[in-house]
Amino acid sequence: MKRRDFLKTVAGASMCSMLCSSCSFLPNNTDKNLIESEFIYKSKADLPKKIRLEASTLCQLNCPACWMRLGEEKIKKTEGFGYLKFEDFKNLVDDNPQIEEIELSNNGEIFLNPELDEIIKYAYEKGIKLRASGGVNLNTLSDKIAESLVKYRFVNIIVSIDGATPDAYKIYRRGGDFNKVIANIKKINKYKKKYNSVFPVLTYKFIIFNHNIEDIPRAKKLAKKLNMIMVFAQNNQAWYAPLSAEQKIRAEKLSGIKLDDTGEKQLLNTYRQKKCDWFYCQDLFENPQINWNGNLLGCCVFADKNFGANVFKDGLLNALNHPNILYAKKMVTDFSVSPKKGVLCSECSVYKTIKEENYEMFSDRKII
Repeated sequence: MKRRDFLKTVAGASMCSMLCSSCSFLPNNTDKNLIESEFIYKSKADLPKKIRLEASTLCQLNCPACWMRLGEEKIKKTEGFGYLKFEDFKNLVDDNPQIEEIELSNNGEIFLNPELDEIIKYAYEKGIKLRASGGVNLNTLSDKIAESLVKYRFVNIIVSIDGATPDAYKIYRRGGDFNKVIANIKKINKYKKKYNSVFPVLTYKFIIFNHNIEDIPRAKKLAKKLNMIMVFAQNNQAWYAPLSAEQKIRAEKLSGIKLDDTGEKQLLNTYRQKKCDWFYCQDLFENPQINWNGNLLGCCVFADKNFGANVFKDGLLNALNHPNILYAKKMVTDFSVSPKKGVLCSECSVYKTIKEENYEMFSDRKII
């Protein structure tokens, strides 16, 4: 795939054809052979209109297959755990008027952020759409936040429930309370009725394990009763609660979804079949992931390392023009480019999968 065609397909934005002289990350002695000039943003107007901004990496649950729990000690020593401060959010938004939409959920529980109410209100005042499509557990929700979600038109929330009874729910969502989650959903619905609003749109997400298959019919009925969209998902952690051949057939029949590959190959195949419009590496170009502390993560894959730039300190323009992320964009669009130390994609299993498959992402689809 020609890189110019890729840029037209993915970004749809004018990018600088020369190195940006204002970027503090590009000193005069930068080896321009290591930088793809077409990937450099010339001005803030060219930057992505959507970003992913971690509201909180804190979580009150202890799910056995959660990568944040499995890598907790390493994360403590590197990125650390914390929450997005309102002041940092405000400064970022004020400095980047091109931003139209922000995804707040990623690795933690957004409702553990004590400054979330201010963030929601300010985003609304600035005309910015907020989403929690990465998922929440919704075990914690104050009346004030519930009302703010509706009043300030928070777009959508995906609630990870994985069951329809307390007994099935608590097996994976350790430390959680199924009845609290349902009560909090009803709390949001109460304010939706009060304000006569469809926002936030709520989704009931059910990851299929070997212990919750018989809850599938109940979950469908409960989702309908709660006015939620029902979504079933495959467990991508093959080592945890795997399905037997008989369970797989039963789960497919009850859920209506096909359970095939796991992990990156499953998503890649789904993407290839045009059954979804997103793949991890797209975030580098369209929806860059920023951690709660401002560190540029690029996408949602890593939680314990970053690209070497901090959006809050360096500014979004300079951060997205950092040589490491520019090199990463070269890697995922041109597999002849060798991995490089310090560039996160070099350590990424997703990148290794698409390279092994020799898959030209984005080449045959329109990106929304």
